[in-house]
Amino acid sequence: MYRWIVFIHIASVLGLLLVHPVTVAFHLKQERSDIRIRELLEVTEAASTLRWIFFGLTIVSGVVLGFMGSWWGTGWIWAALAIFVAIGVVMNVYGGRTIDRIAATHDDAEMERLLTRFRPGILAVTGAGGLLLVLYLMLFKPI
Repeated sequence: MYRWIVFIHIASVLGLLLVHPVTVAFHLKQERSDIRIRELLEVTEAASTLRWIFFGLTIVSGVVLGFMGSWWGTGWIWAALAIFVAIGVVMNVYGGRTIDRIAATHDDAEMERLLTRFRPGILAVTGAGGLLLVLYLMLFKPI
């Protein structure tokens, strides 16, 4: 049973990565056509429900694995959980809120200002770097 939960945990992270809008954010940064920007924003919105489902599966399966493996008394699982939550906060505050502001504006000058200041590389580095740290902690359990 433990291996099946590990499978669900890894599959849910892969699902989360597949529906994540970071790649759209890079396209959004380069785009200047209002119509294309709106289309890209619709793509990110359409995947929102799936993102939350995969995020929830990742958290639930990780918690279940923590209990099944008796890991809650170790430092690595708490560090991994803290990093995962920090990734979510950065993604939400810096990425999600910025994308929401871009979607809400109807002023071309304001949209240009928001797009110029938007840095999707920060999201990519935070997500990839954070997930690599979590993966390291899960595999090697150093603390």
